[in-house]
Amino acid sequence: MLTVEEAQSLVLQRVPRMPAESVPLLEGHGRVLAEPVVADADIPPFDNTSMDGYAVVAADTVTTPVDLEVVGVVPAGRVAEFTVGRGQAAKIMTGAPMPPGADAVVQVEWTEPLEQGRRVRIQRGVVPGQNVRPRGEDMRRGEVVLQPGERLTPAAIGMLATLGKASVAVYRRPRVAIIATGDELLDLSEPLRPGAIRNSNSYALAAAVSSQGGIPWVLPPARDELASIEAVLQEAIAGADVIVSSGGVSVGDFDLVKTALERHGSLQFWQVRMKPGKPVVFGELTGRPFLGLPGNPVSALVTFELFVRPLLREMQGDRHWQRPILPLPLGAAFTEVSDRRHYVRVRLAPNSEGQLAAWPNPDQGSNIQTSWHGAGGLMIVPEEAGPFPAGSILPVMLLDS
Repeated sequence: MLTVEEAQSLVLQRVPRMPAESVPLLEGHGRVLAEPVVADADIPPFDNTSMDGYAVVAADTVTTPVDLEVVGVVPAGRVAEFTVGRGQAAKIMTGAPMPPGADAVVQVEWTEPLEQGRRVRIQRGVVPGQNVRPRGEDMRRGEVVLQPGERLTPAAIGMLATLGKASVAVYRRPRVAIIATGDELLDLSEPLRPGAIRNSNSYALAAAVSSQGGIPWVLPPARDELASIEAVLQEAIAGADVIVSSGGVSVGDFDLVKTALERHGSLQFWQVRMKPGKPVVFGELTGRPFLGLPGNPVSALVTFELFVRPLLREMQGDRHWQRPILPLPLGAAFTEVSDRRHYVRVRLAPNSEGQLAAWPNPDQGSNIQTSWHGAGGLMIVPEEAGPFPAGSILPVMLLDS
């Protein structure tokens, strides 16, 4: 049976990279950049003031207080048509270009207007460059300011807008076919009947796919019959970049997903030494990655996190998909000992000492959906390890808030 790392390595060995496409700037938010972005201008494009005040020649303020002649006003968005000489100052507003001759700005709080604003008294001195944002301080023309493989955050979108980029090249979002299997599955609109449950996995996995940049395509559930599973898989092959199923991957008489994959594709592995989520199938169908996840809701989401999420991020060229893992103290004792590595759902909250701590959710059953809701991380407990008293330090993989 494979370790999580071995299984993850097999999933990521031959990741098909999605092609690039150009999209309007705002549609690029959250997408992965497909080409370098080079600044075509200095940003800021001119020396400007970082605050309201008076543009001066710093040498005039060595001894203070000193009175200077006000030779003009420079509002934001305007360029001074005069020069500031020795003994002179210009009233200036935040963001306005520095007038020729001036090399510093005295903030308005350190000044006192005189003679109806024709002169100004400088109460404190400044040095050259003080309160001045120099040209090119943020970005230099010809500089690569964003690299391929970066997810476009609001800050990155702002940088692109500053550079006048109305569109951006990003990797195409993979279309992910989502298939649930099981005779017991009902659609959301159907009333419950004895022995049946609603198909929650398809919706949870679709939301998970969307959160990682993929385009979810939910197909009708397949019955626990080989012909039904094969028919749905053939439909998925026709329109998906990735195929993800849930259920039908264990060792029961009606667990037929593995059989279908072996008949129509290639099987890379089945079963991983982890809890929850031991039965996981990975292979290919006509060149498309296929991941068969367990049917229990928490198992499906944990295995999505460890195997499907990295695959989708890699397909989109994301160089920074790895989750942060932090050593955190246990807020409460954890006594369960497992023969497999255990991914324990934990809340993140301060303990009595004010430290961020991991608080295991009380019921870790793989069918307990509420144990995943509100979890801020997965505490990684080694196999055959424990029990652990409160305060023990264990690694925690941080999840999205």
